[in-house]
Amino acid sequence: MKRPLVLLAAIPLLLWGIFVMPEVIASAKGPWDWRHALIPASGVLALWWMSAGMVLAARLPRVEQFFGGLDRLYRLHKHVGIGAGAIVLTHWMLEWLPKKLAKAGLITRPARGPRPPKGPEDFWIDIAKDVGEWAGYILLAMVVIALLRRIPYRYFRWVHRLFPLVFIAGAFHGLMLMPAGYWLQPLGWLTAFMATLGVVPAVMALTGRIGVRRRMGAKVEAVTCHPDGVLEIACRPAGTWPGHQSGQCVLADFGPAGEGAHPFTVASAWNPADGRITLAIKPLGDYTRSLPGRVAVGQTIRLEGPYGGFTFDAAHGEDSQVWVAGGIGITPFLARLQELAARGGTRAPVDFFYSTADARPGFPPDLPALCAAAGVRLHRRHTQLHGPLPADEVAACLKPSRTVWFCGPAAWGESLAEHLTTAGLLKPAGFHRELFEFR
Repeated sequence: MKRPLVLLAAIPLLLWGIFVMPEVIASAKGPWDWRHALIPASGVLALWWMSAGMVLAARLPRVEQFFGGLDRLYRLHKHVGIGAGAIVLTHWMLEWLPKKLAKAGLITRPARGPRPPKGPEDFWIDIAKDVGEWAGYILLAMVVIALLRRIPYRYFRWVHRLFPLVFIAGAFHGLMLMPAGYWLQPLGWLTAFMATLGVVPAVMALTGRIGVRRRMGAKVEAVTCHPDGVLEIACRPAGTWPGHQSGQCVLADFGPAGEGAHPFTVASAWNPADGRITLAIKPLGDYTRSLPGRVAVGQTIRLEGPYGGFTFDAAHGEDSQVWVAGGIGITPFLARLQELAARGGTRAPVDFFYSTADARPGFPPDLPALCAAAGVRLHRRHTQLHGPLPADEVAACLKPSRTVWFCGPAAWGESLAEHLTTAGLLKPAGFHRELFEFR
């Protein structure tokens, strides 16, 4: 996660350092000259970051695969967005704060010579300044709204949909005000290229084209609400579903509630002869708590996908695995269990630790039988009766060739990964975790 962010900052800063900074060092006479040089540098950096955020938002298949799945893509997009907001704030402060301090008499501003008369090009420069200023305000507001979880997601979503317009405005501002000397060197060319990369998905977002090739309708065939509140929805895609791997997810839109599509891991293995997809949804927020009253048999919903890289494949150590799930985090493992049961059981030892709050019957009702059919050894844990699952119990099942696959609360996953890796029982690359956190 850190490497893409470092590269996204290092490349434009390195180009600026090589092609621009020597001239600044040679000509700068004081802080105001450095401020004059850093304002466009920070603007270019902000444009690179906003462009990257726009590309990540497009959910392009190759980009998703490169970063290891939609969950990691979403997390990177979030961090890029926050970083872009911080850079825009820095850019704005470099422009605004010294002027205000000078006006208040706290610092001295060098005397400026007479300004040349304005020409036709100044009209567009003035527009670019105004557009960029308002785009910056909106971007900063979006970052604040994204970080305040008390604001319902539906409001965040509507504000977030403004970002393509904000980006186009920011790109216009940045390219119009980029110093002429930048266009004579790689920094200017690459910045224009990055802006173009961002404009394409921005237009796609404004026209509703993102993900359209992976989108289709599906008819709800069964709805089951389990005693623990988990809503199980079985649906049949209306088009030609390409199939999915166990552990992948879909973006599901259940209708006009202002929420749009949410990611849900598919809780069933793909069987072309059956052609159905099962989703298991736990009531964790206002939106998911409202679904039992809004989803009915015969209803048409919209699916987009499949997405995700949490797929238990051989490249990540299929030979021998340890699974750890908490609560509704069982969904990717259910799909895998069905797949293993259909082919006669696993070819290598698998230990499955499943932790739930209590022992009351709930979802899934047939887990022991399904594990037996798949040849997977099940370790149940009811935390209200036995306390949290100790990391040492998971560690006791580890062998040099085994990998760990985790889906559950984020804090638990981080703690478990730290315990297993710092103890030398597992390499960091051997701990696989689904990272969905929608905000």
